[in-house]
Amino acid sequence: MFFDIIQEERAWRRRELTNFKSLIHHARNSHQQSLLRAGILLLYAHWEGYIKKVSETFFYYLNFKGHKYCELKSNFLAVGIADKFNGNFPQNKFSAYASSVQFIVNDAKNLKFKIDVASRVDTKSNLSSEVLIELLEMLGVETQHFNNNKFHIDGRLLKYRNAIAHGERTDNNPMLSIDVSQFNDLYQRINDLIDYFETIVGDHIEYEYYKVV
Repeated sequence: MFFDIIQEERAWRRRELTNFKSLIHHARNSHQQSLLRAGILLLYAHWEGYIKKVSETFFYYLNFKGHKYCELKSNFLAVGIADKFNGNFPQNKFSAYASSVQFIVNDAKNLKFKIDVASRVDTKSNLSSEVLIELLEMLGVETQHFNNNKFHIDGRLLKYRNAIAHGERTDNNPMLSIDVSQFNDLYQRINDLIDYFETIVGDHIEYEYYKVV
């Protein structure tokens, strides 16, 4: 179920990106800059969309499996606490702390993992490396590879996308303009990051790395 969903999700996104990249390469010079701007928006959309969809599917899968919190690694207990307090923990109330201790010490032994996935998976419509790494920590997967690519995520993709989405002119700004070669490089790097994300989350499911050994 999990793998069918994410593979179908990746396939249509890859197809759309490939088709648009082909349009850019075959466009006349007078049209190419506009297509490059649109290409950045589409690349970002699939970057955020795929990361969000896979993360949601992962947590829906865990909800379906019905493991008890005590059977799962500690990051999922933290996700459970965040869900219990609707993301507003810690609250400045002793009762909130007492309730969280109760949840950890007693309830987690018997309660099954079940969260409001739509509320917990939040890319903030701006999937920076900081937002991504927080999401990876929730999933319980490694973050180093994405830390190593902060420049391409934040300093290139997000910078270009935000400028274009906010209506800025980019062709006259060397800090924001992008040519075909630069687009190709960014396109490949972001697709590699998407593939890497798919692999590590897929392995997390297949080998049940989310469970306490």
